[in-house]
Amino acid sequence: MKRLNNIIILNLLAMAILSCGGKKREVAVEEKAVPVTVAPAAFSDITVSKTYTGSLEGWKQARIYASIPEAVVELPFAEGSEVQAGQAVIVLDREGPASQLRQATAVYQDAKDNFDKMSRLYEQGAISEQTFNNMKTNLDVARANYEAARQQVELTSPISGILTDLAVNIGQYVPLGVPLATIAETGKMRMTVYVDGRSAPFLKAGQKAQISISSVGGVDTSIEGSVREVARSADPETRLFRTELHIDNRQGRLSPGMFARAVIVVEKLTNVLTVPREAVFFTEGIPKVFVIDEKNRARELGLEVGQSTLERYQVISGLNEGQNVIVLGRNQVENGSLVKVMEDLNAVTDAPEETRES
Repeated sequence: MKRLNNIIILNLLAMAILSCGGKKREVAVEEKAVPVTVAPAAFSDITVSKTYTGSLEGWKQARIYASIPEAVVELPFAEGSEVQAGQAVIVLDREGPASQLRQATAVYQDAKDNFDKMSRLYEQGAISEQTFNNMKTNLDVARANYEAARQQVELTSPISGILTDLAVNIGQYVPLGVPLATIAETGKMRMTVYVDGRSAPFLKAGQKAQISISSVGGVDTSIEGSVREVARSADPETRLFRTELHIDNRQGRLSPGMFARAVIVVEKLTNVLTVPREAVFFTEGIPKVFVIDEKNRARELGLEVGQSTLERYQVISGLNEGQNVIVLGRNQVENGSLVKVMEDLNAVTDAPEETRES
């Protein structure tokens, strides 16, 4: 009996201890609301711009190649010099083993001397017209061969412009199939970019483009350009449309080869539903926003978005006009978080996200 009483007493003590512990756990910690700001989904007009990159080229640009492997003996112009069409930019060894200029010169001179003699005889009636014509043909052939041999060693510019790139030195044997020099007309520049199929129909000849170059004096320089031409068909491999931009360079500040960025307006949307860009985040590629329910708790809401600008996203579906979304403080909020809408922006922090793709 005594043992039974002891067991009962021990059970009562255990129940009392558990009861006290339970009461301690019933003390709830007050949940702190996250301060946020909100903005309504609203209809607005947005201008969609896209940035394209590329290198500047002269409006007209020609590269010079060698057709025979010979040594460079003369460079009449330094890089950066102005060159006229037809002037020699690189001169190769006229007496070198690959050059046929000496032989062609001798044959041409011989044909010219013979033709001069036959011309006098023809005028005196001493030879037939057929013989005279044959001599003239021989002279024409010899002259053509001489010019071809001369052009092999005197590499001339096909256009007038600036010698922007000279890739050889005196004494160097020139390789075949490699550009040795570049001449460019630099009063106007061009830039080639490649545009996706959605944007290409919105680009028209004459449309403005803002060109940014970071190589001018070590600082960014912005120059206005324009669309010159958009390809009528896409590249079959990339599905992109080749687009050529025109840039005025009468001040001579730009040079071929400079890296540039072009910002072009590709679409203007009128009266479309939008939300602030800061309100949108992506989870596994799905665009979402936080809305606030009737219990002041944040709730994730999936969206279908369209075009975007630096400030706003177009909403295709998922939100209604006037529906508030969390903007500042979004990075501090999780699905189900208690939130408090603040008017004072200074009371809201928005630290960078770590787990959610923004």
